[in-house]
Amino acid sequence: MSITPPSDIVLDVARAADPARFQEAAAKLSQPGSAGATAFADAARDVGLSTHMPLDARGALTGLQNQTAMSGAGSDPYKKFEGLVLQQFVEAMMPEKSETVYGKGNAGGIWKSMLAEQIGTQIAKAGGIGIAKMLNAAHPAGPAPVDAANPAAKV
Repeated sequence: MSITPPSDIVLDVARAADPARFQEAAAKLSQPGSAGATAFADAARDVGLSTHMPLDARGALTGLQNQTAMSGAGSDPYKKFEGLVLQQFVEAMMPEKSETVYGKGNAGGIWKSMLAEQIGTQIAKAGGIGIAKMLNAAHPAGPAPVDAANPAAKV
């Protein structure tokens, strides 16, 4: 069974695009050889990729950048803990029989857990219920730094 769309979607998009840019792109695509390679290198440079770095090093660097961005440089571990506690509270308050909202089976449970996690995190970011403040008052210096060379030794 096949479908017959009313028009060619790609051609419609090309017609709606700027005619000069369309002609330039069509010319680059029709030229074999190095033009495509330089076009790729130009596009990669425009989005911030450096093509001189080996792929495994680029992947490691990207992983570190993503981990730093997700953890939020300087984020408070006590706020994270408070977010986890609030997640448990919120998840316990959510209705058990709500398959129409979350779905059935494991997928529904996962969606429910993810929603509770986000709600708990946002409540903690907005000030929470005071758990992070109490822990910060009890341990004002924060967790002790760990030496990367010898994780068992405290700095």
